Amino acid sequence: MLLSIIIPVYNCSPVIIRCLESIDYPEAEILVIDDGSKDDTAQKVSKYAVHHPNVKLIRKQNSGVSSARNLGLESASGKYVMFIDADDYLVPGGINRIIDIAESSCADVVTFRIVGVSNDSPVDTESVQNFNCTIKTVVGPGQALLRYDIPDYHVVDALFRTSTINKHRIRFSQELLLREDDVFCGMLFCHTNKVVVTNLPLYRYVRSSLYSSTHNQSVDTQRRLIESSYLAMNIRRSYVSHYCPEALPYERLKYMRWVCHPQTAFRAGYSLSEYLNLLKEYKKNKCYPLDYKWIRAAGFDRPFKSWFKNIVKSFLCNHPMVAYQFLRFLHH
Repeated sequence: MLLSIIIPVYNCSPVIIRCLESIDYPEAEILVIDDGSKDDTAQKVSKYAVHHPNVKLIRKQNSGVSSARNLGLESASGKYVMFIDADDYLVPGGINRIIDIAESSCADVVTFRIVGVSNDSPVDTESVQNFNCTIKTVVGPGQALLRYDIPDYHVVDALFRTSTINKHRIRFSQELLLREDDVFCGMLFCHTNKVVVTNLPLYRYVRSSLYSSTHNQSVDTQRRLIESSYLAMNIRRSYVSHYCPEALPYERLKYMRWVCHPQTAFRAGYSLSEYLNLLKEYKKNKCYPLDYKWIRAAGFDRPFKSWFKNIVKSFLCNHPMVAYQFLRFLHH
């Protein structure tokens, strides 16, 4: 079997069939990991699997997306593995092309583009079979981490060689509520012999989805997400410093993407003094104050709106007292 596709689900009943039907590679092993859903997600998948024997439902107690993905990795039998979030979907014609590239290049990782769509947009069904695809190749363990033009912070935008993951026992950190993708990729890219980057627009990310794991979280959970982001940085930095220390100067700029926005801290109930202490911790790791170069280094190369948004973030993070005064004014 060439491909296993892992889809973690939790209360995704309204969107899971859209996700499954977008997979136009019938030879793939599709592993739907139900992380203790309380709605009828599992029943819908079971009914779908009756007519699609390549779909396998695996049920487990609720313990988070990392645990679900890890179980998927333990169960996968494909030469390659992909991850899809249940609220997102793929466009036709892309999986075959990505697998062909992986096979012909003997790559450990082949990346493709994520395209954001709104929650109420019609499903994009235009095939990318004839898309004029560009390819960049990086050879050598850890060499991909030395590049700013190679995405290393998502797992849903790539095809991975399963044997490379398993050889180095790369798994998702279950203690993280956020940035688990970044840590997984950072670890894996320390050991990849060949990474191929394409611009194939295969993946559709549904913005502001009600089924996102970070949607409408409580103040307490928002605090835990902030703490998780900082913990993720430390886990990834420790691993990279051990296996690929020459990448650390490049990592510093990438970590600036993770520095907590003052608006996020404010919403999580952080006092100004608490937020300043958090920024001091980032400063110890040489990723604060924010250098505006981080925006390109972290992969924000399009569109202009993202550039402007992150320029504003940089200014507010670097002037936290001004930011908090402004936020208090808006709040009142």
